[in-house]
Amino acid sequence: MKRESQNTLSLWQQEGINLIPQNFAVFHSLLLQAKTLVKRRKYEDGTVCAEMAAKFACGQPCGLFVSWELEQVLLEIGKHAIKQNSYLKKEAVISKSNRPKNILHVCTSVMSIGGHSRMLWRWMQQDQESIHSLALTKQESQEIPQILQDCVSKSDGKIYVLNQESDNIISRATKLREIAATADLVILHVYNQDVIPMIAFANKEQSPPVVFVDYADHLFWLGVSISDLVVNLRESGMRLSQKRRGVEAQRNVLLPTIVDPTYRELSRAEAKQKLGIAEDTIVLLSIARSVKYSRAVNGMTYADAHIPILQQYQNACLLVVGANNPGDWSTAIEQTQGRIKAITETQNTAIYYQAADIYVDSFPFVSITSLLEAGSYGVPLVSRYPYSSDAAEILGADMPGLTGNLIRVRNVEEYTDVLSHLIADETYRLTLGEATRNKISQAHWPENWRSFLENVYTVATTVKPITDTLAAKDQMFLGEPDVFLPNVHGWYFDFTLAIQPFLTFIPFTKRLYYWYKLVRKHGLQNRLSLLLPNWLYSFYQSFKLNYFKP
Repeated sequence: MKRESQNTLSLWQQEGINLIPQNFAVFHSLLLQAKTLVKRRKYEDGTVCAEMAAKFACGQPCGLFVSWELEQVLLEIGKHAIKQNSYLKKEAVISKSNRPKNILHVCTSVMSIGGHSRMLWRWMQQDQESIHSLALTKQESQEIPQILQDCVSKSDGKIYVLNQESDNIISRATKLREIAATADLVILHVYNQDVIPMIAFANKEQSPPVVFVDYADHLFWLGVSISDLVVNLRESGMRLSQKRRGVEAQRNVLLPTIVDPTYRELSRAEAKQKLGIAEDTIVLLSIARSVKYSRAVNGMTYADAHIPILQQYQNACLLVVGANNPGDWSTAIEQTQGRIKAITETQNTAIYYQAADIYVDSFPFVSITSLLEAGSYGVPLVSRYPYSSDAAEILGADMPGLTGNLIRVRNVEEYTDVLSHLIADETYRLTLGEATRNKISQAHWPENWRSFLENVYTVATTVKPITDTLAAKDQMFLGEPDVFLPNVHGWYFDFTLAIQPFLTFIPFTKRLYYWYKLVRKHGLQNRLSLLLPNWLYSFYQSFKLNYFKP
């Protein structure tokens, strides 16, 4: 097993060394297109190429965690495409204080499932001294969660859905800048590739302090050049921010993920009974989005890794909540007599946490919020970290409340041994679970978490505003953790589909070229209108919506 793990890592490393230069070349090509368009003052077209470049770098690792060149392009757009009178006059900027009153949270999109949105509404719930408003740059089709709407309303804030007002990226950035004019502090909770905040806050001298919350610390993201402060959710992310993103130590702070205090409504036995599980069954539980279970490692699926322990202990089962499309788990399920169960994603996870005896992390993509939530119920936690050094620490699971209690193993053999010990020794299992709960409560439960938040506010409103960053050249990196990222976090990137949302924005000749490639690969259905320029396309969509309702 150990040799197999080492062989897999060596293979990943070599694949990364081969793939990253290819990815960097594609990224650089998109970057050059964006630069060319901006030089020709085609700012809207430039933003499209810039967002495509950032999106590509997120999904296809390029040996970069930040692109200074791409950020400079977006700063250039923001300084020239938005009229100066859209900014606050310098003398009108609200006086800074250690306790900001009006806070504007900026998100790309929010949803009811996932740690990203939960962090946002829990933040608002715990800071009842501030007015919290929310600006959404590209809200998806799902509704804004009611709990989030209630939090904003209760604080006397407002919600702005920018993409409902305009399809034009620069218009949305201009609107965001206008909304931020009365804010004491701007908090960015945005997706990695979102160009709108970069454009909106390009003129730092006339912007409120900007704080970037680094949810995706393991990936490339935009925003270093406009962020007066970077909020890291874990220590490994904070170290990476400084080392690879060039964020100065005084601009780096730690804010643990906040989780709701958890108090059992059911005993383990009662929760198992409600789920139809025998009381003496040892429940291994994992909860995450389906994508975190979809990748096989060396031909071994997430389910396969649990065959040895489930064959050793016939009274044990594995529940995987969120594995909507688990791939080929049929062999593992058959070999364990159906004791591996893939359960559809749900918001109602409490009963599963309360039934669990042991929590097993997703792999190779960890799920830290789920680890915290499970540990808060007094469940011992196990996560896999196959890497041979701390150079790849950002790919593992760590958090202030997990340090010292989370069990990390390097290979499936060690994984099986650790799980065997936990299953066989009830006292050890319960003692470790309770210690984990206590440690998490000290850093992640609201009462203690608020002190971390107050520190964020204090630093954000007193740190010297960031000035324009140097126009440095991007340097591709071919070491750890970058070389592992294509296999751990990279995803399939279909360029023709990725460009579809941007087609109406780009010049006609290029639009026709990419449209032809899109249709040739994916068919014509409902794509003819994409040949229209954006203003006409928007008019057509509005006309169709109003006059051709089903």
